[in-house]
Amino acid sequence: MPTVALIGPELYPIPPIRGGAAELFIEKVVDHFTGWRPLVIGVSDPELPVYETRGQAEYHRVPLDGWRRWLYCRYRNYFPLYDRAVARIIRRVRPDLIHVHNRPLLALSLARRSRGELPIILHMHNLYASLGKRERPLPGTPIPVAGFAACSNFVLERERSRLGLGAGLSRVIYNGVETDAFVPRWDQAAGVQEVRRQYGIESEPTVLFAGKLRESKGVHILLRAMTRVWEIAPRAVLVLVGGTEYGRNRTMRETPFMSQLRRDLARAPGRVVLTGFIPPTDMPRAYLLGDVFVGPSQIEEGLGLVFLEAAAAGLPIIATRMGGIPEVVREDFNGLLLRQKDDASELAEKIIGLLSDPPRRQRLGQQGRDWVRTEFSWERIARTLEEFYDEVMELNQHGQSKI
Repeated sequence: MPTVALIGPELYPIPPIRGGAAELFIEKVVDHFTGWRPLVIGVSDPELPVYETRGQAEYHRVPLDGWRRWLYCRYRNYFPLYDRAVARIIRRVRPDLIHVHNRPLLALSLARRSRGELPIILHMHNLYASLGKRERPLPGTPIPVAGFAACSNFVLERERSRLGLGAGLSRVIYNGVETDAFVPRWDQAAGVQEVRRQYGIESEPTVLFAGKLRESKGVHILLRAMTRVWEIAPRAVLVLVGGTEYGRNRTMRETPFMSQLRRDLARAPGRVVLTGFIPPTDMPRAYLLGDVFVGPSQIEEGLGLVFLEAAAAGLPIIATRMGGIPEVVREDFNGLLLRQKDDASELAEKIIGLLSDPPRRQRLGQQGRDWVRTEFSWERIARTLEEFYDEVMELNQHGQSKI
């Protein structure tokens, strides 16, 4: 059986005990491989061993704390500590294929070190503009990889001629969702009551947000919309799930936006619940809090894992039309899409409409759940990815090039 090394960014460990969509993708997809043997390479964490076996995957973790992390993040051109450590592991484990996530410069470094001996796939879970300024290759830099993968058609079309410039093959590999872990509230009456009681909520209509508490996620737009919602439904509760950052000791870092949000929440005419950061393993219970899921992103999202999770939990969704979001939130199928991303009045109107129409909420939630169970299960995503691996290997063996 061929071996693939899946390499995560240097920010957060795998599995994603500190958060991270790319890290979650790697952890989940390797559990469902049938034709490839997975090796996972990522950054170390005090709560995880440097080496371990989980299921069928080997995990190798690179120490990168303190001054090492500072040097790498600030001066990676002069101190490519993570790149070198990953390259040493690659030389030792000798995989047949390398799969780099969200780090084009790391893919470029490994391609130069391997001198074409190992095929490499670069997999982007967001856009070039979302990368840190020290993580971006210079414009026009071809990255000599055998394959370029993107989390959505939106990202693929935007980055095909930039980050995917040097790729022989390109493919959309959607994010997946652990569909069996997310149980809809209509099948979990006792679970709904339990998790609601935990946050002091009973039968009130509840609007749920999950994600980083940042301006880019539109939390301020949602709060303005709720001010109008409370005029019609004063018992409604807004639940904000998430922190300001990912990472150890950073999940509730007090950013300027968060400080202002706290002041605005103190003046809100209705009830708001802040849960703080919830680990991915506990997120299925968090979705039981909501009647409606709202994700008013103000930026071009690559895809938005929370929308897949909300759909798997049977929640109707309200979202903006930014980036890849319309690929997983379909108008009047599993949710509603805003015409204007920052129109609080329109958002309030859609929230009120769904809260006052239980049959429609049920229809959108059921259709969304059925859809993601069929199209976005990790089993299906793993099959698609392994097929892409096979295509890349075949292309590499024949020395051909096509997109």
